[in-house]
Amino acid sequence: MYPLPTNLAALLAGNSVETITQPQPIDINNSPQVALHNGWINKTGSTNGFGAYIVFIPAKNAGIVMLANKYYPNVERVKAAYAILDSVISR
Repeated sequence: MYPLPTNLAALLAGNSVETITQPQPIDINNSPQVALHNGWINKTGSTNGFGAYIVFIPAKNAGIVMLANKYYPNVERVKAAYAILDSVISR
């Protein structure tokens, strides 16, 4: 989850191969975290050569689901979703 406004650089860093494959520091939070209403909420996924990316922005009533029958790097999925949502939300 990324609070809005966010930028492409932050999204790319958060969904990079290094972030996903390397250990990341965590903070123990004993109470449930409330989903950001004014945020960019996303999840990448890949299985057996297929790729997916989902984003939703509750405050803008906008979202996108990307499914591919071949693998595309997370960086490319994030760039495409950002460009699409930016053009739709900017209108």
